[in-house]
Amino acid sequence: MHQIIADDYFVAYAGVNMKIITLYDGTIQSKTALQYGLSKAREKSGEVILLQVFQSGLFVDYDAGPRAEEIARAEAERHLKDAETIIQEKGQGVAVRIVSEEGDPEEELLHTAMTEHADLVLASPRYKAVVKKAPCPVYIMPGTILVPVDNSEALLADKENIIQEARATGSKVLLMGVVPLHLYSPAENQELEQVKKGTAATLRRIKNALSEQGVDVSEIIRSGYPDEEILKTAEEYSVSLIMLPAGGKTPSELTKAAAILLAEPERLHMPVQLLQEVG
Repeated sequence: MHQIIADDYFVAYAGVNMKIITLYDGTIQSKTALQYGLSKAREKSGEVILLQVFQSGLFVDYDAGPRAEEIARAEAERHLKDAETIIQEKGQGVAVRIVSEEGDPEEELLHTAMTEHADLVLASPRYKAVVKKAPCPVYIMPGTILVPVDNSEALLADKENIIQEARATGSKVLLMGVVPLHLYSPAENQELEQVKKGTAATLRRIKNALSEQGVDVSEIIRSGYPDEEILKTAEEYSVSLIMLPAGGKTPSELTKAAAILLAEPERLHMPVQLLQEVG
């Protein structure tokens, strides 16, 4: 059984050290994932397993000639040398293992994640089908980062972490305004309308702040229980990462939602990053 480890910024299903598997196929996306994994493993004193899978089955009855598989294997070797260069340049102090397999990449990734008791899988969008099958959270990059927002200004103070994450993974940001309807009775309609307006105004300010830094950002508003709306939106938009406030001096419905979601990890298929209160 994996144990939830929550520290300053990242939440994962981890034992003593964080074990990250990245599926590497030589594409720009897989290089980004490898660099991200090395950075995260360094922060967490963790380990990176670079998985390369050669699809030999593609060359059964292949029409391109007898040398097709030989050429493809040579290309795979070049990709691996590129990965080794990235590891040498970006992976100082990080434990890295390179695992080479033959077969179907998705099947081998799921098998390796299971046998290695992985805490996090990093993969490109072409492998998004593994998200709901993997035994641990899967971070698809580039992807969509979901950032729930209420009517407070707290996230503005921590926007740099959102910007950094988006840049590191090449991901878009989806700001989701959350209006907690359950807190208001029919007699409190005026107060509810003020919350809706305040949430919309906060969304615009945060969106503008991120856009000014070159982040691809969009916004939506949802009403309901925050944890339920977060999960619905994550499913609807195939979210890669959820960024939530960790709590602090001023508890909110979003910090309660974070606690609920982390207490029920079986509901999550993607990692969660906790944003610490500033000041």
